[in-house]
Amino acid sequence: MNFFRRSNGAAKGRRLQFILFISFLLISAVPIILLSAWDQHTRLRDEYRAVNEKHLIIAKNLSGVFARYVADVKEGFRFAVLNAENSAANETSDRFLASLSFRDVSIFDGANAVLKSLMMPQDGKPSHPSAEIIERLRRMALSADGDVVISNIIRDRKTPFLFVFTALEDSKLAVGSLSTDYIRKIQRQIGFGERGHSMVVDANGVVIAHPKASWEETSKDVSKLSVVNAMMRGETGVSTFFSPPMNADMIAGHTAVPGVGWGVMVPQPVAELEQHANDIKRSGILIAFIGLIFAMIFSWLLSRFLARPIVAIDNAAVAVAAGELGTQVAPLPQYSPRELHNLSSAFNGMVRQLQERERGLRFAMDEAVAANRAKTEFLANMSHELRTPLNAIIGFSEMMKVETFGPVGTEQYKEYIDDIHDSGSHLMDVINAVLDMSKIEAGQMDPNFTRIDMAEIARICMSFSSNRADKGMITLKADIPDDLSEVYADHRMMRQMILNLLSNAIKFTPKLGTVELTIAVDQEQGCVVRVRDDGIGMDPANLDVVMQPFGQIESVLNRRFEGTGLGLPLVKSMVEMHNGTLVIDTALDQGTTATITLPPEAVIEDIRQFLD
Repeated sequence: MNFFRRSNGAAKGRRLQFILFISFLLISAVPIILLSAWDQHTRLRDEYRAVNEKHLIIAKNLSGVFARYVADVKEGFRFAVLNAENSAANETSDRFLASLSFRDVSIFDGANAVLKSLMMPQDGKPSHPSAEIIERLRRMALSADGDVVISNIIRDRKTPFLFVFTALEDSKLAVGSLSTDYIRKIQRQIGFGERGHSMVVDANGVVIAHPKASWEETSKDVSKLSVVNAMMRGETGVSTFFSPPMNADMIAGHTAVPGVGWGVMVPQPVAELEQHANDIKRSGILIAFIGLIFAMIFSWLLSRFLARPIVAIDNAAVAVAAGELGTQVAPLPQYSPRELHNLSSAFNGMVRQLQERERGLRFAMDEAVAANRAKTEFLANMSHELRTPLNAIIGFSEMMKVETFGPVGTEQYKEYIDDIHDSGSHLMDVINAVLDMSKIEAGQMDPNFTRIDMAEIARICMSFSSNRADKGMITLKADIPDDLSEVYADHRMMRQMILNLLSNAIKFTPKLGTVELTIAVDQEQGCVVRVRDDGIGMDPANLDVVMQPFGQIESVLNRRFEGTGLGLPLVKSMVEMHNGTLVIDTALDQGTTATITLPPEAVIEDIRQFLD
C-alpha cells in the first residue's frame, strides 16, 4: 500500500508540475503575444487610416478634375452648336473642340441626315456616328428638355465613345463624338506603390479608363463589383473588394462625378498595406520567442518549487480517500510557502474530524438499522393484530346489513351498521396502503406479471367506485372498448392503481360533477389508462407535494373522505414497477386528468420482448 501511494502521488506530482509549468508559461507568454499582435494591428490600422486620408483625397480631386472637364465639354459643345449657323468649320474651332477630345461634332436633321459638320474631317473622311446611334441619342434627347447631355460609354464601330448631344428646333439634333483620351490620360497619371492605380467607370459601371487596356478596348462591364455599385449609387468612402485583373484583395477610396454619375476609384492591393505590418510581426515574433525561452526556464523551476509540497499533501489525500483515515501529512520543508503549511495543518485537522464523524455515523447507522428492524416487526405484528378484528367487524357488519339471521329492528341501527361497515372498510384500506408503501420503500414488493383483461378490471373498479360516486351525487362514466387487447401486468396492482385514481377524482369533485375512466390499448402507444374529472383541481406547483407519501393539500373538499395521502404516491411507485409513467395534468378550478401509460412491450403481442 505504501508503494502504491508513493507511485500514485509521484504521478500526480508530475501532472501538477506540468500544469503549473504551462500556467506560468501562458502567464508570461500571453502579454508578449498580445503586445506583438496589438502592435501589428496598430500598424495595419495606421495604413488603413492613410488610405482613408490619401486615396479618398485623390479620388475626390480626380472627381473635381472630371467635373470641370465635363463642364468645359458641355460649354464648348454648346458654344460650337449655337454659332454653327453663323460660321463654318475652321481650324481654330476645330483645334478647340479637338482639345476637348471631340472627334466629330455635327448637326442632323429629322431624318438623321448630316446638315452640317462643325469639325474638319480627319483624313478627308467625316467620322459621323452611325444612324442607329443617332436614333438612340434622339430618343434620349426628348427627355432632356434641351439640355446638353453626355451619354454613358457607347461603342461605335468597335470604338468606345461618350456622345454629347442636345435637341434643336425643327427636329434637328446636335451630336458630338467624345473620345476617352483625356480621361485615360488623367487616369494614367495616378500611380503609387507597386500596383496602386486609378479607375473610371460610367454611370452603368462600364470601364472608361483602367490600367488594363483590354478592359478599356472592350468597355468591360464591372457593375457587379461591390465598390462599383457603391459609386453607381453616388456614395463616397473607402471600400474593400476583390479585383479580378489584379487577382488580389483591394482597398479603394471612391466617389462619383456630379452631373454624369461617373465613378472614380483609387485602389491599392491590401497586401501592400499589410507588408509593413508583417515586417513588424516578424520582429515581434523574434522578440516573443526569446522571451518565451526565458519564461519556460523560469516557469519550470517555479513549478518544481511549488509542486513538491503539494505532492506530499496529495499522497495523504489519496490514502484518506482509500479509507485510511489515520493518515497524516508529513511535515513540509521549511522553504515551502506559508499557505501550504496552513493547508497541511488544516488537512490533518480535517482528518481528525472525519475520524470522529465516522465513529458518530457508525453509531447512528446502527441505531437506524435497529429502528428500521423494529418498524418492520411492528408493521408485521400490527398487520395481523389489526386485520383480524377488522375482518371480523367488516364481516359481521356485512351480515347485519343483509340481515342474514333476521331483521335488525330499528332503522337507526341500520344506519349505524352502515357506518361501522364503511369505517371498517376505510380503516382496512388505510392499513393496506401503509403496508404497501412500507414494502415498496423496503424493496420487498415485486409485480406478479400475468395476462390480465383490462376491460374486466375496469368493470370491477367502476363497480367498487359507484357507491361512493352515488353518495357524492357524481356522475361516473367509462369509455372502455370491448375488444381491448390483454396486457401483462400485476392484476392486484393494476386494479389498485385505477381504484386510487377514481377515489381521488371522486373525492375532489363537487356535487353534480363528472368523473370519466377511459382505457386504450394498442401496439404504438401501449396501454393508456386515463381518469378525468371536472373537480376543483390544484395548482401545478403543488404536484411535488401530493406525489410524496402522506403529502396532502388543504382544501374545502379534501376531508369529505378521509385519506392518508398515499394514493398518488402508491400509483406512481406501482406504475414505475411496470416500466410505465404517471402524468398529472391539473389546474385550479379546471379539473384534473391522471394518465397511466404502460409501454408497448406490455401489450400481449410483444410479451416475449417485455419478459426479456
